[in-house]
Amino acid sequence: MDRFDKKSSCPIRRASRNCGRPPSMPSRAIAALRHPQEFGAVASRYLPYVSIIPVFTALQEKARQLPPDRKLEAHRKLGLWYWASVFTARYSGSVESTAARDFLDVSQWFQDGSAEPAMLAEFKARFRDLDLRRGVKRGTSVYNGVFNLLVLNGARDWVTGGVHSGDDVTDRHVVPKEWGTKQTLESSIDSILNRVPLTSEADEQVIAGRLPNAYLPELIQKNGEPAVRAIFDSHFISGEALDILMEAPFTPDHYERFLRERQRTILEAIESLLIKERIGLEPRLRELDVALETLELRLRALLEDELEGDATKLPGAVLSKTSQRISSAARRNPALDGSHLESLSGKLEFCDLRELQDTLLSKPAWPLFEDRFGTKEMLAIRFDQIAELRNSIRHNRQAGAIVRKDGEAALSWFAAALEMDAGSVPAA
Repeated sequence: MDRFDKKSSCPIRRASRNCGRPPSMPSRAIAALRHPQEFGAVASRYLPYVSIIPVFTALQEKARQLPPDRKLEAHRKLGLWYWASVFTARYSGSVESTAARDFLDVSQWFQDGSAEPAMLAEFKARFRDLDLRRGVKRGTSVYNGVFNLLVLNGARDWVTGGVHSGDDVTDRHVVPKEWGTKQTLESSIDSILNRVPLTSEADEQVIAGRLPNAYLPELIQKNGEPAVRAIFDSHFISGEALDILMEAPFTPDHYERFLRERQRTILEAIESLLIKERIGLEPRLRELDVALETLELRLRALLEDELEGDATKLPGAVLSKTSQRISSAARRNPALDGSHLESLSGKLEFCDLRELQDTLLSKPAWPLFEDRFGTKEMLAIRFDQIAELRNSIRHNRQAGAIVRKDGEAALSWFAAALEMDAGSVPAA
């Protein structure tokens, strides 16, 4: 008999005995979910689901029981599964079979890094289709998920500049509800796109029922424009969105433009912080991680161009590894474009940094790149510095001063090499 049919041995059912309501949730799980630097549900009303708690608790316990050298990676996977569940509304309906399946799939993923659950591919493919303007109501999983993400991003108070962490924080309107009602914008005025985590003090002292073009100039006059822009950026309100909010007169057209810009910014944040897993990084390390990603993309583009789109020019070992990864990805997601995956561009997408290095340094390819990069030895040193920085960021979540400085120097060296005309070697 499947062990999920045995009430006494089912970890989800054991966890669910205490999960009927938020106040009685298992203490370790609720502490993690409410922590402003873990999952950001700082009050129970902002928990995306109660129904996810049993399987979350069971998986959390499963991760805790792993050997010390595997716990960090397991907790990373637990977080990715959780956010994927939130933004695909996975636990909105009948959940018992979903929870059982997820427990088995994620537990297997803890043991086998190649066994990524198929629901993660769904999350990565579907998140950009979210309609945060119309399709998300207050209290739903996606609404609360965005609110939690704002807290995790360190959304700062408009009065004190401090980071929110308690029950005094609630979701306040950026553009006042009364104005939206008068403009017959009821369908969008309560959208998460028009909400930010603020204290009642900030709502009463700053907004006070006024339009942004009235209260924003006052904030800027008192605190300076750079400080205000930095605070609003922490709420995923970009510089462009801030400029729109300060337009006078402020019209429904301006409001629609603001919503579109904030939707773009929030979706980019979901991709960067959750899918690319930068949520736990300090701001400077996030910047470096973005720079590393940009470098990998530029190296792939360079190889695509210089190898003239011919996948057979990849080294045999690189071809073998990418073929294995592509086969695994295709099994998890049959909708992938097979013809693209067979192209050089498609295969390069499945190459890691070291495989890009091996391709550049391969005997047939190196003459194409020698004028640009100088010597194989120097290129190898720079790849080592990049790899150490990347591994520090993406695995240990820490990067010492020397690793960081060497990595930054290597990024600058690659930037010079990739921007220069062939024949000019970058300085060592």
